[in-house]
Amino acid sequence: MILKALPALMFLILPSEGQGVRQAKIVKWSPEEASGVIRMVNLTHDAEQFITRQVRRRGTLKSFYFTGGYRPAREPPVTSKVNPLIYGAGSSYTAGLKNTKCKDVFIWNIHYGIVSPLGLRVNVTVQPIGRKKNVTVTLDINGASTLRWSTRNKNLIRSNVTSAIVEQECNFSAEVSFKGYVAYHLEDVRGDMPHDDAFNIVGLKNHTKGLEAYDNMLVYNVTGIFKHKLVCKDDGVTQHGKITPSIQ
Repeated sequence: MILKALPALMFLILPSEGQGVRQAKIVKWSPEEASGVIRMVNLTHDAEQFITRQVRRRGTLKSFYFTGGYRPAREPPVTSKVNPLIYGAGSSYTAGLKNTKCKDVFIWNIHYGIVSPLGLRVNVTVQPIGRKKNVTVTLDINGASTLRWSTRNKNLIRSNVTSAIVEQECNFSAEVSFKGYVAYHLEDVRGDMPHDDAFNIVGLKNHTKGLEAYDNMLVYNVTGIFKHKLVCKDDGVTQHGKITPSIQ
């Protein structure tokens, strides 16, 4: 499936222009709670397995480092980058709500994710419905299965009655890239095997896992479903036409 950037989205990546950045709540992926819905690539595990295969019986792996460890100057530490999120087409609202006692909930559910020793942060700018100002939210997609951020409305009253909910969703993707060398230290070395060495992270490329090598970088696409919900107090909610959709 090909995803494209949509210039009219309310949740476009935009400059924050000095406004405070909010942190999205993160639900971390856990192998014990893994399901068929979420697939997670683990770079730390893959790096350890790669070194073990390279060394074989000529030494014992003691430690390895994405950013530290002994390394020549020509073998720099691994750095990471997350490109702006790209959103696919989504459904538009069919009804509006004439009620100000609402809050917006933005959810990024990750289906294909990645775990690494590095932070994988990206800023997204969302525009809550009925508000003129954008809000910049930081997402750390490293090892995350779900990221959530919501507005707070003092007028939103909790009750046992089901609240009115308007929702729209679409696919999203974020390209993550890694560049540099993973350093490692061996013990009980045999022959001419050095105690300290490093390998280019592009050596972890694996088409089956979605890890590709481009321009001396290891690239992976984090993908999932983005949801924007408008949750309102149920009393006094009336339909009145059409909400301007945040997804075109």
